[in-house]
Amino acid sequence: MNTVLRAAMAATIATLATGAAHAQEVYVQGGTLGAGIGAAYSFNSWSGVHAEVEGFGLSHSFNVSDNKYDGHLSLKQGGLYLDLFPFSSSGFRVTGGALFNGDELTAHAVPNADGNYKIGDDYVPAIGPAPSATVRLPSVMPYLGVGYGHKPVSKGFGFMCDLGVAYGRPHVSYSVPAIYSQLTTQANIDQEQQNITDHVERYRWYPVVQVGVTYRF
Repeated sequence: MNTVLRAAMAATIATLATGAAHAQEVYVQGGTLGAGIGAAYSFNSWSGVHAEVEGFGLSHSFNVSDNKYDGHLSLKQGGLYLDLFPFSSSGFRVTGGALFNGDELTAHAVPNADGNYKIGDDYVPAIGPAPSATVRLPSVMPYLGVGYGHKPVSKGFGFMCDLGVAYGRPHVSYSVPAIYSQLTTQANIDQEQQNITDHVERYRWYPVVQVGVTYRF
């Protein structure tokens, strides 16, 4: 993780510790950001903040222009958010803030039935290590959404949910072993990287759907 991400995660963890120390609310949750824990702190009946850390990992395969890639997706995330409650009698809220992440997808090309890799418009024999790609989202992504929960209504267990979106353009690194550079052109290598970039561009709008259980002290 880079310096910005380390600092952001440190701030998130510090906020979590502060929330726990002030004994207001803690929660566990799961969803498209992964599974994690958080803490909420209320300023008054209509505003507050919450912070959380979460993550998970899974194997993930995808196809790009007739080329198959096998990979692993690792989500390492945290967030700091401001909550506004527009209705005095409801836990409905509008939430905005920043999502900090170390999300990374690493993948390698899989030979086709003929034992070839496709690089751009060329097919090259799989005679060495596989071409590989790494996809990363920005370390800091703005978030906006709506949700329910974290309002200081009563002590004990409660429910929370979030529905929103974070924005950030993914960055793709494409690596081709030297042996294949002798079998195809740089234009084809650049084209394959662009093909992967075009494929993951849809994830610049990262959907957030989280549900969890809270406990207010």
